[in-house]
Amino acid sequence: MNYFIALFLIIIIAKTVWEIVIDFINLRYSTGPNAKIPDVLRDKVSAEDFEKSKKYLRDRTYFVMWRNLVSMVVDIVFVLKLFPVLEHALSGKSSLFVQALLFFGIYMLIDYLVDLPFGIYSTFVIEEKYGFNTTKLMLFFRDQILSILLAVVIGISVIAILMWLLSYPIWWWPVSLFAIAFVIFISFVQPVLIAPLFYKFSDLENEELERKLRTLLEKAKVKVPNIYKMDASKRTKKQNAYLTGVGRSRRLVLYDTILSYSDDEILAIVGHELGHHARRHIPKQILVNSVYIAFILYLTNLVYDFIKSNNVFGVSQPYTVFLYALMFITSIIFFAEPLINYFSRKMEYEADEYSAKLVGSPEPLISSLKRLVKENLSNPNPAPIYKIWHYTHPAPEERIKRLAELKN
Repeated sequence: MNYFIALFLIIIIAKTVWEIVIDFINLRYSTGPNAKIPDVLRDKVSAEDFEKSKKYLRDRTYFVMWRNLVSMVVDIVFVLKLFPVLEHALSGKSSLFVQALLFFGIYMLIDYLVDLPFGIYSTFVIEEKYGFNTTKLMLFFRDQILSILLAVVIGISVIAILMWLLSYPIWWWPVSLFAIAFVIFISFVQPVLIAPLFYKFSDLENEELERKLRTLLEKAKVKVPNIYKMDASKRTKKQNAYLTGVGRSRRLVLYDTILSYSDDEILAIVGHELGHHARRHIPKQILVNSVYIAFILYLTNLVYDFIKSNNVFGVSQPYTVFLYALMFITSIIFFAEPLINYFSRKMEYEADEYSAKLVGSPEPLISSLKRLVKENLSNPNPAPIYKIWHYTHPAPEERIKRLAELKN
């Protein structure tokens, strides 16, 4: 089925070309002669900050372009040559489970090794150049080793269940149920078992701030058993705060890098995170993601049957056919990202509004957003097409303008 192989390659190439095109459009729009600091940011972002953010954007954009190009080439090599070679080398040598384990393991290892230099360059060249990186080389490779070990431990279980479910004639719905259950399970264990492997979590030393946060949580009627400070400063100078976990594993986490913000600014940022819970965004996201996963796997099942029945690529083992089908469908689904991001941005606006009402004023959140733009060298002037395609959050200028309207 040469036409299917040609279609597969066209989609892989079109996806990468489109990513590069919108990256280039964004770069020209944001760094060109007509680019300027939005009026709502002029009191915080200086001309020097703006020039530095443009240089950071330029370096990051060219880096991402090269990374995407290399990734595309690797995908094409796998699709045309390495997947069939791997299957033929492994077939008949051991049980189907061991074959699948080795197949996915070799694929992920090659993919990881190809991408590793990019990760090193991003951390120790680009992020270092702009003063964000605080990671030591030993810590970087410790994180890499831990990530690999976690992938192996989790991957063995996932592949075992996947191979069992692929034995069914129509497998998309049991695989969907497993995938959804797995995502929910990870949301439980990630805060208490996985995150502590990489970061140190400790109690807040600022008792007054913790008292204010507890009062805010009570006002929002959200039960959060634990409030922690995370030693993010060992890896980056960027700031963040998040609410994670479910039930008794739920915790509020503040990067230690954000503790230089005023109490009011921190309360506003936390108020935004509480807004996602108050507006029931988490169950909505779980529902949307569940439908999304099921839809992808339904289409993958159709392509799986087509590849297998027509002997496309000359492969027959379920693990190889499944990976081909999944890569094909996810490459197409990439073009639906703007729709998913639209709903995400809508939720962010709702969380901003909730925060402003919870703390009694939009000013602290406006102030914190301006600081985040300045200190994280965020692009204050992204191209419209780039925002539509990539932004899960509204641009800072748009968020600030929407918040300012609440004062009227």
